[in-house]
Amino acid sequence: MSEPIFDIAFYGIIQPGMDKEAAINNMAQLFKTTPEKVRPFFAGGRKVIKSKVSEQTAIKYKAALEKAGLAIKIEAQSLADIDVSNLSAAPVGADVLENPPVVEAQPIGDISDITMAEVGADVLENPPVVEAQPIDDISGITVAEPGADIIENPELEEKAPLPDTSDMSVKDEK
Repeated sequence: MSEPIFDIAFYGIIQPGMDKEAAINNMAQLFKTTPEKVRPFFAGGRKVIKSKVSEQTAIKYKAALEKAGLAIKIEAQSLADIDVSNLSAAPVGADVLENPPVVEAQPIGDISDITMAEVGADVLENPPVVEAQPIDDISGITVAEPGADIIENPELEEKAPLPDTSDMSVKDEK
C-alpha cells in the first residue's frame, strides 16, 4: 500500500502576535518570490500551498510556514483524490496484516466488586457546577442548508485565481 499523501492548507490566519504584512513578506521570502504573488493566500478561505506531498514534506513545510507567521493545517488527501484503480479486495477471511501485532494477555486482578450503573445514572462523583448564562435574543439565528457556502463576506474573497505554486520549494535554512 502506498504512503498517505497530504495537502498543506492555509486559511488566511496568521500566528498570534504576528503582523499580517510581516507574514506576507516572510512567506514571499520563504518562497523566493514577491509579496504581491503571495498576497492572495491571505484573503481567507482554504488555499492549498502544496498538494500531494509526503507526511515528512508536509511537516517540513508546516514548520517553515509557521515560523514565517502563518497558521498552517496539514490535511490528509481524501480517498476521492487517490488513484485506487490498481487495488483489489482480499478474499474473505484472509490475513491482511503483514506483521500483526502480538498482544499478550495481562492480569487485571480481582474485579468481582465492579458493578454497572443503571442506565441513565449520573456516574460522576463530583460533577462540575455550570451556572446558566443569560443570552441575547437568538430568534434571528438560522441554520444554513447542508452544503451551503457560509463565508461571512463572500465579496471579500479573492476572485482572481491563485498563482501556480508547483514550482515553489521551501528555502533551506542555514
